[in-house]
Amino acid sequence: MEGIRKICDENGILMICDEVQCGMGRTGNMFAWQGFGVKPDILTMAKAIGNGIPVGAFAMTEEVAKYSLQPGDHGATYGGNPLACTAVKTVIEIFEREDLVGHVNQVAPYLTKKLDELVDELDCVVKRKGKGLMQGIEITKPLAEVNKKTIEEGLLIIQAQGNVIRFVPPLIVEEKHIDEMIEKLKRALV
Repeated sequence: MEGIRKICDENGILMICDEVQCGMGRTGNMFAWQGFGVKPDILTMAKAIGNGIPVGAFAMTEEVAKYSLQPGDHGATYGGNPLACTAVKTVIEIFEREDLVGHVNQVAPYLTKKLDELVDELDCVVKRKGKGLMQGIEITKPLAEVNKKTIEEGLLIIQAQGNVIRFVPPLIVEEKHIDEMIEKLKRALV
């Protein structure tokens, strides 16, 4: 991220961070870019900011706004509707009141540890990657076979690129939920 920021600065390129999936506390910061010590020129967000209410938003630095937006330039049929704005406001209030980012930072190391243990214990688990509550494990077994077994265990998994099982649990996940998931996953992987 630092390298991308440097290239953008050196070449007059705007850096845009798409935080639709990795934002809103998922990686241990309200937005993932904050964990890398860089600041984007433009930030996109959606999904989690409405917590079930369809909404998307973007933010930009004052410098970018000064040269790109004038009153009336940006509008949308559904833009800024009262329901979506109330949902976003409420979601932010809940994040602050419940300290959800703090909770992610408490429970995410446990998820990381348990996934790293799978890498150490099972030959078919090659590596773990990710940050916070956005993790993945690369496996050597056919994912369709593992998926079938996890369904039989009552566990739904998501495939990421290649042979990676993706983990994006709810931000309110507890260690006991992670333990239950790991046990079911182990049975499906052996």
